[in-house]
Amino acid sequence: KKKKKKKKKKKNRSMFAFRSGARRLATLTPVNHVKHPTNLTRQSRQMSILNADTGSLATKTYHKINLFIMGLTPVAFALSPSVLNLPVDVMLGLALPAHAHIGMSYVITDYVPKLSKSLVGPARVALLAVTGVTTVGFAKLNLTGDGITESVKALWRGSPKKD
Repeated sequence: KKKKKKKKKKKNRSMFAFRSGARRLATLTPVNHVKHPTNLTRQSRQMSILNADTGSLATKTYHKINLFIMGLTPVAFALSPSVLNLPVDVMLGLALPAHAHIGMSYVITDYVPKLSKSLVGPARVALLAVTGVTTVGFAKLNLTGDGITESVKALWRGSPKKD
């Protein structure tokens, strides 16, 4: 009986190792068919403006910008209205479009190929155009207008009452 138990335990351990190894393989994300293993590290770190969702650098940048925005938004509302709020609004005006651009690149990668694989390129170009227009609009709002924070606060203030 003792010998049978030992064999059974050994079999369970090897089965567990196989399952956990299979789980690890299933969670790995494929990198764009790399021929040489040395290119794997180079390609996984690269990030371009059109393919803003590829590589580990893109994911790290996306998460760092997210934390930056989460920390900067309360500071912007606490400082507004004051002269100190202008640099905070300018930083938000750059961080928000960058964050949205990387996030929407993930959406394009996931959903546009389901419609047509040939639409991925044009969708990325359109996203880059929208990101550019948004960044220029935020810059104009921050430098010549009330700024992002005061514009958002104005939504809750309501219109001034006329007598």
